[in-house]
Amino acid sequence: MQTMNSSQLPPNIEELFGSLAQRATSLTPTEHNILRYYAEGKGVSEVAEQACISINTVRRHNANIYQKLGVSSREELLLYIELFRRCDRLDQLM
Repeated sequence: MQTMNSSQLPPNIEELFGSLAQRATSLTPTEHNILRYYAEGKGVSEVAEQACISINTVRRHNANIYQKLGVSSREELLLYIELFRRCDRLDQLM
């Protein structure tokens, strides 16, 4: 898998990274943990099991994460996670 550094990114993508990373700072510690589980490739039921919370609680946290990050679905969130990963910048989101 090829990674990209900041100098290779178009300005609008660099702005997107900065904006999303800034919004991620508003996540609670629990929301950050859930985001980390998704970055590890875990599904909702795995997140619930590993975080020792119910699936409904995971869904509630998901809704908060989506709102804070400005995404509309888990699929969109996973796309952003993958974009950060491919550009070797996942640590900025976490």
